[in-house]
Amino acid sequence: MREVFLDIGELGWSLYLSAHMRWLKENNYPIPAIMTSPGRKALYNDMKPTFFKVPDEFYNDFSGRPQNCFALYVASGKELRDYFNSRLPVDYAISESQPFDCHLYKKIYVRKMIFTSYPYEAKLRGQKEILVFPRARMAVPFDLRNLTRAFYIALINRLCEEFKNFTIRTLGTKTGAYDLTEIQKSNFINFVGKTPTVQTLIDRYQLAIVTIGGQSAPPTLGLLQGIPTFMIGHEKDRHVRHENWMNTKAGFYEINKNNYDQFEFTDCITQIVDFVEECK
Repeated sequence: MREVFLDIGELGWSLYLSAHMRWLKENNYPIPAIMTSPGRKALYNDMKPTFFKVPDEFYNDFSGRPQNCFALYVASGKELRDYFNSRLPVDYAISESQPFDCHLYKKIYVRKMIFTSYPYEAKLRGQKEILVFPRARMAVPFDLRNLTRAFYIALINRLCEEFKNFTIRTLGTKTGAYDLTEIQKSNFINFVGKTPTVQTLIDRYQLAIVTIGGQSAPPTLGLLQGIPTFMIGHEKDRHVRHENWMNTKAGFYEINKNNYDQFEFTDCITQIVDFVEECK
């Protein structure tokens, strides 16, 4: 039976799965197939696995259960394993080492991951940019870690004023980020909803001098791409040290995990501006 890894969860956890696949390749182990959405293939291309597309009906069959860690919120590993095994060719099956929660991977993958930057595909040219990721997941309980829309508006307006020679660009999905259409600045570009694949997101980093956002996958990917990154959140050690695999320059504004909507905006924005000044 041929093994298949399943990548249907949060993007940040896909980085772990990709790093484990790279470790398998570098150590001459058989490379499992990957079942994921076409938009995430860029994370695995250098391992050259067999790809299976997540069935279209999956998104209806599991609607209302948002992505969580390696899988879905309120969906058991057994339920998902049975569901996908029934839709794979008969000689393929979801790997027995497939993680479905936020913790098991530590036992399975410890010392079996190789992290490296992902290659750029499209060659972008133009003005240097400051990338802002205005995360806004509205599903419960993930909405508790959204910084407010007002914070991002204040931040971007300040960045536009302070760094007129740089483009300030927001990135994210329409369902996972604030679409800040109200900001009218000549050096601001609202790019939310315009990176349909992980590769198009990765390509945007090549012009960036800094990435900024609440703790989430896109700033973590910025660190992995070697771009100085400033995050706001409640897990400083995790993001500055443990998930900063390339030892990239990192800034962090620590807030209480229950108060993402209540912290000192002005002080935080000032620290971000100082960080950008150091990096430009």
